Amino acid sequence: MAAELKELVLEHSGFDAAISGGNGRSIDSAIIIHQDGVHDKRTVQKAVLWALGRHKDLSWDVLSDAQEESNGRYYESMLLDVRVMNDFGKVQRGKQTIYFDITELMSC
Repeated sequence: MAAELKELVLEHSGFDAAISGGNGRSIDSAIIIHQDGVHDKRTVQKAVLWALGRHKDLSWDVLSDAQEESNGRYYESMLLDVRVMNDFGKVQRGKQTIYFDITELMSC
């Protein structure tokens, strides 16, 4: 998933994000943001969310975000309000949480 996500971010945002890990749907599969000395955390997070939205043809707003530490690693979760149009033209809404591992960025 990480390689596919990197490709999506490159395609939709124009830069090679320093990311690896999983799909972000849980802490165990968090998207790892690596320190690249160029892009800050928010830029990478927004690029990832933008790429996922474009890929899945949905739009989103960040409702809240929170940081937590678990087993010596630092995570940021973002609760999203997600909107997608179904085949009948009706907008469906839902909430989804995406997890980012920001451990490398915390040691700077």
